[in-house]
Amino acid sequence: MNKKKHYIWQLSAFLHSHGMTMSAEELAAHLNRNEFLTSYGTEYQGGRGTYKLIRETWDWVQNGLQLPDEAKKIAEAFVKADGTYAYD
Repeated sequence: MNKKKHYIWQLSAFLHSHGMTMSAEELAAHLNRNEFLTSYGTEYQGGRGTYKLIRETWDWVQNGLQLPDEAKKIAEAFVKADGTYAYD
């Protein structure tokens, strides 16, 4: 799981540095394209499981690694289809 979380963390840093965002649906397609699977061994659909992964990645960086500035990038990089932050 940490490889997947690290990937999302680095992706959020890239998005943040370029003033960009990505929807959960776009993240799901990106994860699937790069052969990351859910814990059930299936592809991501861009729904609840994708949002959970974003939230878990944020928690890992914020609370596990104690890197609040990096966690903020994760929180702000990924959005819902309507453009609001995915963590809301």
